[in-house]
Amino acid sequence: MANYYQIGGSLDYKAPTYIERQADRDLYTALLGGEFCYVFNSRQMGKSSLMVRSWHRLQAEGHRCAVVDVTNIGSDHITPEQWYRGMMSTLALQFNLHTRDIRSWWQAHSHLSLTQILSQFIEMLLAQCSEQRLFIFVDEVDSLLNLPFSVDDFFALIRFCYNRRTIEPDYKRLTFAIFGVATPADLIADKQRTPFNIGRAIVLNGFSLEDAMPLAQGLDLQTPNTQAILQEVLNWTGGQPFLTQKVCQLLVSFSQTAVNEPLKVPPGMEKFWVDSVVRSHIIDRWESQDEPEHLRTIRDRLLYDERRTGRLLGIYQRWLEGQVISADDSRDQIELLLSGVMVQQAGQLRSKNQIYEKVFDLAWVQRQLNALRPYAEAFDAWVASQQTDESRLLWGQALHDAQDWAQGKSLSDLDYRFLSLGQEQEQTEVQKTLDLEKAEAAKRTTRLQRILLGITSGALVIVSLLGLTAFRQYRRAISSEQNARLSEQTSRLNEIRALISSAEGQFDSHHELEALIDAIKAKRRLQDLETTEPDLETAANSVLSQIVYWITERNRLSGHQSGILGIAYSPDGTVIATTSADQTIKLWAQNGKLLHTLSHSASPYGVAFHPLHPLLAVTTLTGELTLWNLEDNTLMHVVQAHVGPVWDIAFAPKADFLVTGGSNQQVKLWSLDGTLNKTLSGHQDIVIQVAVNPADQTIASASHDRTVKIWTPDGQLLRALPATQNVWTVAFSSTSDLLALSGDDADIQLWRTNKEHHLTLEGHTKRVERLAFIPDMNAIASTGLDHTVRIWGQDGLTWRVVPVAEDARNLALSPNQPHTMVTSGFKKVAQIRQWENPLLKTVFLNDEPFDIAVSPDGNRLISGDNSTLHIWDSERRIVGTLEKGQARLQGFDFSSDGQMLAAVGADGTVQLWTPDGRFLRDLEGLEFIAFDAAFSPDSQQIAVTAEDGTISIWTVEGDLIHTLHSHEGRGHRVIFSPDGQKLISSGTDGTVQIWQADGTHLRSIDAHKGVIFGLSVSPDGKFFASAGSDQITKLWRWDGTLVRTFEGHTNHIYGVDFSLDGQMLATASDDQTIILWSLDGEKIKTLYSHGRGFKSVKFSPSGELVTAAEDGTITLWNLEEILVMNELEYACNWIADYLENNAEVTEDDRTLCEGITTNPF
Repeated sequence: MANYYQIGGSLDYKAPTYIERQADRDLYTALLGGEFCYVFNSRQMGKSSLMVRSWHRLQAEGHRCAVVDVTNIGSDHITPEQWYRGMMSTLALQFNLHTRDIRSWWQAHSHLSLTQILSQFIEMLLAQCSEQRLFIFVDEVDSLLNLPFSVDDFFALIRFCYNRRTIEPDYKRLTFAIFGVATPADLIADKQRTPFNIGRAIVLNGFSLEDAMPLAQGLDLQTPNTQAILQEVLNWTGGQPFLTQKVCQLLVSFSQTAVNEPLKVPPGMEKFWVDSVVRSHIIDRWESQDEPEHLRTIRDRLLYDERRTGRLLGIYQRWLEGQVISADDSRDQIELLLSGVMVQQAGQLRSKNQIYEKVFDLAWVQRQLNALRPYAEAFDAWVASQQTDESRLLWGQALHDAQDWAQGKSLSDLDYRFLSLGQEQEQTEVQKTLDLEKAEAAKRTTRLQRILLGITSGALVIVSLLGLTAFRQYRRAISSEQNARLSEQTSRLNEIRALISSAEGQFDSHHELEALIDAIKAKRRLQDLETTEPDLETAANSVLSQIVYWITERNRLSGHQSGILGIAYSPDGTVIATTSADQTIKLWAQNGKLLHTLSHSASPYGVAFHPLHPLLAVTTLTGELTLWNLEDNTLMHVVQAHVGPVWDIAFAPKADFLVTGGSNQQVKLWSLDGTLNKTLSGHQDIVIQVAVNPADQTIASASHDRTVKIWTPDGQLLRALPATQNVWTVAFSSTSDLLALSGDDADIQLWRTNKEHHLTLEGHTKRVERLAFIPDMNAIASTGLDHTVRIWGQDGLTWRVVPVAEDARNLALSPNQPHTMVTSGFKKVAQIRQWENPLLKTVFLNDEPFDIAVSPDGNRLISGDNSTLHIWDSERRIVGTLEKGQARLQGFDFSSDGQMLAAVGADGTVQLWTPDGRFLRDLEGLEFIAFDAAFSPDSQQIAVTAEDGTISIWTVEGDLIHTLHSHEGRGHRVIFSPDGQKLISSGTDGTVQIWQADGTHLRSIDAHKGVIFGLSVSPDGKFFASAGSDQITKLWRWDGTLVRTFEGHTNHIYGVDFSLDGQMLATASDDQTIILWSLDGEKIKTLYSHGRGFKSVKFSPSGELVTAAEDGTITLWNLEEILVMNELEYACNWIADYLENNAEVTEDDRTLCEGITTNPF
């Protein structure tokens, strides 16, 4: 069957080779259910064929369907009006409307914005097709992202149609499905607008063998083993639709070359035959055989952005080398997935199929990286020498060219190290040259002086000549020294650049102490220079400040020769014990100094200190329990406790017994002398962890039999708590009746000890390894295989997410140092972390917070993610949670008396609530999506901005007072003046509109070139400030006089606020900074995020600065500390213990902070 298979393009809906997958069923069911759907995947995965199939199926059932291929509308040199008219004409044609009527209809509505025209056209469609359901399929949406204008409004319109269903039932008959190579986050570029967060993602996987069986019919082979052949095809293609059809077609073509009779493939030879065809017709000389184009498309997607290519290939290279790549939803990983070369499975990234692995193999990746690196030959030789051949390091102009090339690119850690070492070597050589030239100049001068002194009786003319010669030699020496100084200055500047770049790369890779050391070095090198460059000084200050604000790693415990298996703190917090596979137990001081090493006959695993006595208990992987006397560090008892590994051990806080859990499914209770008291049986799988309740000495045992069992100290089973997966960790609270457990599903379950399920904490993406309650804070710490440590409030609020460089498996909390813990994976080093510092506190939401608000007394904060509004206090306790349907929340405000709050939703509603979460009322009658709301100072009125540019004024009882036609585009922010007599608003048209409170328009100010996102009024009412997409903040008087312009940001400014005394402005930008300004335009301080842009900023009456960032982090900044802080002194205080006590610190680095006062906290 030579033409049985189709390679490329959309398959006809009747094509015999169309393979129905789960996505077909999911999409059809979801569309019939009225869900908005999107199918996003890499190219040639069958998206368009799926769309065509669904379109015909729905049409056949009597529904009205339209397919809009946006590439057909055009993209080059097209105007917004042409694009929207093209969209409308396409819909009109497919829904059988007269195009002549459409042209006149467009003219009649030309006074409206383009989005409003299309919106009303859709409303007309619904009216004309009043008895039918309408399905609109939009294909190739990724081409919209490259249009010369923004199409945010188009996707916002789709979301509007979805949200409109709650108000207009007719919209329930309208459903969209979107297809393309993109992510939902790509669809709306303006990050200040509500993201495209509606609908259902349809997962489009490759073919399984069961799915692909219809393809076997086309192989037309005289052999009974076509299924085995098809399996070998899938082994190569991974079920990728294009490649699967292509390989099948190649097999058919190859079989038809057989002479006289059809080709027969003997049983057992299927793999050999398929392998030979794939290698000879696809992999070998792939660029010339890639027809229709497929592999070249993937190649071009990987290489098109040179600034990012190195990072993409670096991630892919690590996987090819055998490393595990944990999925983290970073932009680099998303680009790899969209290219098609990798796929995400079980929380990890892997190659999509063997063909890609063979075509884009390590050699290909290395060639591309070499083509990118101007220093590839030297770099490869240095790597081949195990990074020891210093002759391969760059020098002079080659180094400077490489550093210039590296600016603005995201390089691998090894690249940063290579450049940094080259810089250090050049610095050393320059210093040697300078010293040598100085010595030679001194020798020449001395020699001349001796000659002059020896010829005291010579003629004056000879003396004069010799003096002139000496003067020339002296001038030559001075010139040589000046050139050497200039070279040294250039070298030092380049070294500082390399240190800054290295610090940034190390911090991004979660090697925090290395990053801080590099940042301190850069700052100190700058201080040593006589002259410097302002941009370099700014960069050095920036990287040091960012690390200082967000670092968590304080110290390291380095000394084990193999992986660390267990960690524990002594009851007073002064000693830390670590167990290791190197068969040792090490005891450390809390400052990181090694105190003692205890040798063990087997690999020690679990470890625990007795709460009252100087006793250490250790378990081993060979089933032993050992007890150590810490007064003289001697072994007291050795007991064969279990058959197989003893996984955990715990002392009873108030009783003289200890508990062990082992792989033999048993829990055992022991006396302090090693006598077995009781064996608790009942688990059906290994017991992985045990805990003892401080309140009543009950025992919890966590098992892989998917239960946690609770026992009395005398061995009676009280209850069994069920879990859906293997349980890995369990912990009791010492201050409440809570018990926490977690398993393979990554969720943390909180139970009341009376068996009542309390709460589920969701956030980890992989298995949670350890849990611990933080007693003095009503909080919980967790470590996971997703490379994070998380801190949670017991009410479920995530306080902090700490990314770490490896799996976080072990955890111990310090009993005497607040916010301090020790964590480790299975590597040789443990980290002492301070998860919260004196400078800031955080709360982490599940989604990007659009806005924040602070109550007038400073005791309440509002933030929202998706459709949930959180009300929490300054201690991060949730005091109210408001669920607002399915619509995203995008604006909040407290009334001046603190008795009400307004919540603005993307569904067009504004709701009033009490601060304790009691619903009051809706503002009914809004015709367009509301964006912001503000209470009047007397708390009696509310002003609301809307998508159509209007401002509506309402009473708090819900009565509309009047509507102000304010902006040409969308209205953005609105604020009353402190005396309540005036009202100002900002919009997408770049204007600020000023009104009397009675609705009288006072003036319009052309304030910015672009959207005005931020607006604030000074507390005394004399000034207001505006900020926007033009990266500028402006200070105004009410008569329209521009007082001052503040420039310093490098991206959109989304928020601005006056301090309570009116003497300072704070601006929040997408450039990942908050800048604090004096009103005369001077920068007071710059605050840095930990990697994402800021969306909002508010001064709190309690003295803190509250910010919201794009990644969901709400931060409370301690301005009292920050404004007087010296970042370099703070950094040296932070790292002092590490520099002094860690065995792996170089001697040069130990003196890094010499001359700086340090008081380690």
